[in-house]
Amino acid sequence: MTGMVGSVTRQCYDELVKLGRDWVETMSSVRWQLGDAAMEIEPMRSYGGTNPSGSEELFTVSEAIRMFAEDVGLSCSTVRDYRWVASRRPKEHRRTDVSQPSTRSSLPSPASRNGSRR
Repeated sequence: MTGMVGSVTRQCYDELVKLGRDWVETMSSVRWQLGDAAMEIEPMRSYGGTNPSGSEELFTVSEAIRMFAEDVGLSCSTVRDYRWVASRRPKEHRRTDVSQPSTRSSLPSPASRNGSRR
């Protein structure tokens, strides 16, 4: 007996679940790649840190990340989030079966490590 799940057969549902899992893995992988690209454009540095390239051209982190976000079609806050998470999870510890936003929630924020909240 196949049964129905919503408007589809159980077999069709199982196939859609398999596809969905593949899509989630792809989405997670893309988020890591975008975060890594944003870190390459603007490496993480301490608040008020200097431009490590030493160039005369002064782009703030926000300007460079905003430009990248706009050019790839994402919000600046999304790219900043992907960058932050990528900076705190070494590549060898990443899992594509766990979405990047879920990973961020499992990482301590800098403020929580100090015992203060912002």
